[in-house]
Amino acid sequence: MIDSGLLIAVFFVLFFAFLFLGVPITFSLGASGTVTLLLGGKQLTILTKSMFAPFESYTLLAVFLFTLMGAIFEKTGMASLLVDALMPIVGRFRGGLALTTTYASALFGALTGSSNATCATFSKLMGKEMVDKGYPRPWTAAMIASAAQLGQLIPPSMTCVILGVVTGTSIGTLFMVDLAIGIMTLAILTVFILVVAKRRNLGGVAQNYARSEVIGRVLKALPIASVPLIVMGGMYGGIFTPTEAGAIGSLISLILALFYRKLNARRFYQIIVDSAATTSMVMLLIAASYVVSYIMSFTGITQWLVQFLVNLSSSGVYVGLLFLIVLLLIMGCFIDLIVLCILLAPTAVTALQPLGLNPYHINAIFLIANLVGLITPPVGVSLFISTYTLEEKIERVSKEIIPFVILYIIITLIVCFFPDAIFWLPRLLGIKI
Repeated sequence: MIDSGLLIAVFFVLFFAFLFLGVPITFSLGASGTVTLLLGGKQLTILTKSMFAPFESYTLLAVFLFTLMGAIFEKTGMASLLVDALMPIVGRFRGGLALTTTYASALFGALTGSSNATCATFSKLMGKEMVDKGYPRPWTAAMIASAAQLGQLIPPSMTCVILGVVTGTSIGTLFMVDLAIGIMTLAILTVFILVVAKRRNLGGVAQNYARSEVIGRVLKALPIASVPLIVMGGMYGGIFTPTEAGAIGSLISLILALFYRKLNARRFYQIIVDSAATTSMVMLLIAASYVVSYIMSFTGITQWLVQFLVNLSSSGVYVGLLFLIVLLLIMGCFIDLIVLCILLAPTAVTALQPLGLNPYHINAIFLIANLVGLITPPVGVSLFISTYTLEEKIERVSKEIIPFVILYIIITLIVCFFPDAIFWLPRLLGIKI
């Protein structure tokens, strides 16, 4: 029998070797896990049991349903209606196009729950227009990638669903914690954009809008903006579960797409195919992550990490949280946030909750700290999407992204040391937390 420490070393060496060779992270995890299990003397039946274990949860069906809802809005182009409504409201300020993109990303995030979908949509929709209006191309790409993270911070969020399943916490409560973080992030990004716009002399939109036109644009976009309100309201009103909320949201989205005459047979086919493909990719990633979770368990790494966090937190629980933040910031640059949530969130809750930390506080760290990896190389998906769409060099965009990364780290530290900054919303709604 090979020593547990050596098994873990073999796993990580193989995993990073596969990543270096360009193998997708899902297959890197699966292949590394399979070899490690065989070297550890385990039968391959353990592999299949580990992979299918998470799918016993009915709640994971919400992943497909919310993905479907997001795909409907992404493929039908209804995001342009949100931009049209916001342009005369926030577009008049200095840096107006950047503010419009940021607020539209927040609203679109409430419809898709995906940072990458939000980034892809607004890189195409607003990127060229911002550059044509005099915004520096590298800064535009960096700003769109950073604002797109609001897509993950405005519920419904796929990360909340997965965190709720793996840590045994309420998905509905996680949605409200996530929304509180999203509101704070939106406010900080707004201030930052206004400051940068003043320093770089980035203007507003010169066009004047009649009051009737403004009202007309807002009314036209109102049905779209009401979708997340209906979904969230139904959940907290006890009318339906998170999974049923995804189904209701998808149905309303389809009705709206027909109402706005943005849905045809070809687009509907694309929506179904893309939703199925995205869900399959996520589910396969979840399955591979559970294999790694089993490896960590049978080799004793999970127990060691729990004890390490307990010992580290003996001088103060915030020391353990800070270690967790540093770990997520570093690993998030290489590993998908879903994987990190599955591997580390249950361990962190097991170790830190008995020391007096609220499990939703711990989960909040995962919700915000993981996002830094999406806008930093080498696996910054949102960063690469905006850079590719705007045909800019990654080196120049990476330089402009640094202030945004610092902002997200500051937000993460606020969440760490001031939990009331994110608990006010669920408490306001009467949720015990």
